[in-house]
Amino acid sequence: MSRLSIPIKFLALLILLVGCKKIVNYPDEPAISFTSVSSKDSTDALDNPVKRVTLTFHLTDGNGDVGLGVNDNTGPFSVDSAFYYNLFLQEYKMENGVLTEVPAPDGLRKYRIPDLTPTGQNKTLIADISVTVEYPYTEASPLPFREFDYVFYVVDRSFNFSNKDTSALITW
Repeated sequence: MSRLSIPIKFLALLILLVGCKKIVNYPDEPAISFTSVSSKDSTDALDNPVKRVTLTFHLTDGNGDVGLGVNDNTGPFSVDSAFYYNLFLQEYKMENGVLTEVPAPDGLRKYRIPDLTPTGQNKTLIADISVTVEYPYTEASPLPFREFDYVFYVVDRSFNFSNKDTSALITW
């Protein structure tokens, strides 16, 4: 055996081991987990004061069918449908040491996550998603509460609901 064949065989074995990652199969239902939340004082486009809260969460989906395209606005995704939105945040405000649900429509915030379907053969989607909520206020119309959190979930295009998760307590 030549002295070169041993390093070449070792290199070939190393490439084979690195290139053969085990494929992880995730369920087709989206799964979310809270990552972080931050708040800061800011201003809107008209220079009015707002509190901005940014919620970030981790998402996995086995078939990657999370998000809606700009043309997804008919049938079950029409503006009048329950599935026009695919990210839902329910606010819970602190009252006397207990978190209580802020009733809809003010307490339920709805958003459309854009289409995140991965390209290629493997459609597994793993992503971190952030959404920013603005709370305008003035001296005449102060913020309605000082401590609150969110319970949130997503729905994919196959109408699979994720688990619900809860943010950390937000205080200002």
